[in-house]
Amino acid sequence: MLTFMRFDAWMMRERESNSGFGKRAGWSGETVRRYRSGEREPDQKAMALIFELTSGAVTPNDWVGVGPRSDTASGNAAGVPCPGA
Repeated sequence: MLTFMRFDAWMMRERESNSGFGKRAGWSGETVRRYRSGEREPDQKAMALIFELTSGAVTPNDWVGVGPRSDTASGNAAGVPCPGA
């Protein structure tokens, strides 16, 4: 079962450095630091790449606040059933 989580939590769990992740994504370590700290919100393309590079553990919902979020055990933050669930 896939466990969803926030980007910073994923980075800590994986012991991934900002510069290491940035290198894989084609970004600077400073850009990754800003995403992790919430100083900067990734654009749609960056969110998709983070989703891909984290094997789906960090979703775009973690930034946009819609649907299931990684900080809930199951379901979504609003308690509304997801389509097709």
